Amino acid sequence: MSKIALTIAVTLGVVFMLLGPERPINLTSPAAILGDTTYNMETVVAPILSGAALQAFSYLGTRTKFGPFLRRFLLLDNQVTTLRDLAAQMPDVQPLHHPVYRMGRKEREEHDKGLEGKGDLNKLIPFVDGDLFEKFSDATVLKLHRAYSDRSLSPVDVANKVLSSIEALNPKYRPFSAEPDVAEILKSAADSEDRYLDKKPLSIFDGVPVAFKDMINIKGYVMSDGSSYKIEVAEKDDLIVKRFRDLGAIILPPTTMTEGGVTPIGYSVHPKGPFNPYDSGHYSGGSSGGSAVAVALGICPIAIGYDGGGSVRTPAALSGVYGIATGYGRIPFSSHLASTMIKSGVFGESVSDTILGYAVMARDLDVETDFFSKMYDGGVNGVPKAHMGALLKDETSTTDLSDVVIGVWDEWLEDSSPAVVKENKRVLDGLIKRGAKVKNFKIPNIKWARLSHALKISNEFASAWDGAFHDPNSNLEPNTRITVGVGSMLTAVEIHSAEKIRAYIFEHVRSIFKDGGIDVIFTPTVPLTAPTVTPGSLDTGESNTPLTVELCKYIFIGNFLGLPGLANPIGFDEGNDGMPISALVTGFQWEEDKVFRVSAAIESSEGARKRPTDAVSLI
Repeated sequence: MSKIALTIAVTLGVVFMLLGPERPINLTSPAAILGDTTYNMETVVAPILSGAALQAFSYLGTRTKFGPFLRRFLLLDNQVTTLRDLAAQMPDVQPLHHPVYRMGRKEREEHDKGLEGKGDLNKLIPFVDGDLFEKFSDATVLKLHRAYSDRSLSPVDVANKVLSSIEALNPKYRPFSAEPDVAEILKSAADSEDRYLDKKPLSIFDGVPVAFKDMINIKGYVMSDGSSYKIEVAEKDDLIVKRFRDLGAIILPPTTMTEGGVTPIGYSVHPKGPFNPYDSGHYSGGSSGGSAVAVALGICPIAIGYDGGGSVRTPAALSGVYGIATGYGRIPFSSHLASTMIKSGVFGESVSDTILGYAVMARDLDVETDFFSKMYDGGVNGVPKAHMGALLKDETSTTDLSDVVIGVWDEWLEDSSPAVVKENKRVLDGLIKRGAKVKNFKIPNIKWARLSHALKISNEFASAWDGAFHDPNSNLEPNTRITVGVGSMLTAVEIHSAEKIRAYIFEHVRSIFKDGGIDVIFTPTVPLTAPTVTPGSLDTGESNTPLTVELCKYIFIGNFLGLPGLANPIGFDEGNDGMPISALVTGFQWEEDKVFRVSAAIESSEGARKRPTDAVSLI
């Protein structure tokens, strides 16, 4: 589309909007009926732009006097006022800002039984006893630890291989946004080697390379949040980074992310990446794409990401690795991310690696200082403690699933590409053969729940990036400006309505799990496989709201309601250059152990994942 045609289209849209007033709320004949369980996840209407057209649209929409009208028009065109219709139908429902489920006393006591015996995370870290070593025998973390312990491999050798791999692979796939601190990495490896020689390693992570998303501080590295606007050298580690460093892990450079985390597609203009590890002509998924790519390429066995709208699960799916976005409030962090959607997560080469990374982050909360614990009960007892009770209850926990109930909504599961549906149904059949029972469920008003999530997180983006948006020298990417600008046009009533819908859906989903007896929900992670990189996007990025919303079709419920979910690689789409296919296991809040159990069962049935051609092996 030429700039002239685009200008005419924008001008006409603004005129039509000004001539037509916003639709009033109509309780007699509302646009949506509260409680309607009809499946209706239609495609969102928005322009798909890159290159010069995107730059022109972004300029008109965010830097001219027409901008506010155009951005408001985009919201109205996607029926934002329908949220007010729904909210008006529930006058007694209080809005839900933070999606936190608080257990009753008896439920808490039952939950804490999972801490008994092998379920306690402190028994996984720093060391694993003999039985648990067998349970997690496929973990690369443990393979490295064993190799270091028996002197068949040294941390220094591994560190040098990591550095050479970054040098060889980063130009093509761009998993890392900064150059490695070679001296610091080699020093950490040498210190680790000395500890193994003395037979006094700090933990099973001693000498293991670990990477972190360019979103939390890593001491000494330039941190940018995926942007050219926020560039500063971190003076100290974030709490999560410190936990791994204290266990002897070798800390790698920050991993590449999309600017501000505003899109799940994955590509960021500032670092010029990342790209899909199976084919660099495809997107990696985002916004934690660099972490997923680093693990997929074998540079590190685990990497850390953050997930506000699928930013762990989506790149895990598109890049073919395991990735859990934990429940809201499960993982502490010192960086104040100021979002009611964002959760920490772990990418792993295997489910076992993912579990071990999770164990480091989720154990030993300081309830008196942890933000989530103070929010949960004033820091008296804190959030329910994380454990592996469901997974480690006995030796048959992954082969005998007769006590597991899996929730399935057929219409939702089948709303994907044929290849994705086929592979997910095959995996579900495998779980049923292991004894799992399937129970059908539906979520009311799911289309509007999805829209509520999209508007809430775009509004939180707008708040976080408000200063940069109004700074004439900020040089934000065109798509970032559009996303932040649209989020800033939401009214207080619309945000309030979205939070009432959040409360309504939260209670319904709570009932699905707690009253309906469902342990986990099974869906695809994303409804399609990795799209090809748009040629015009390399210098400007891409604004593709329909694709963004489509990628969030299954994962949004986890962020909107604070639920944990784990993406599992299960196959490949030969009709799309062999791109990975993924299944998503979602559990209820504070019940990550059930998610890990079902995912471990999937992995034991599927076998080791097929690695990319360019992947390296540290062992």
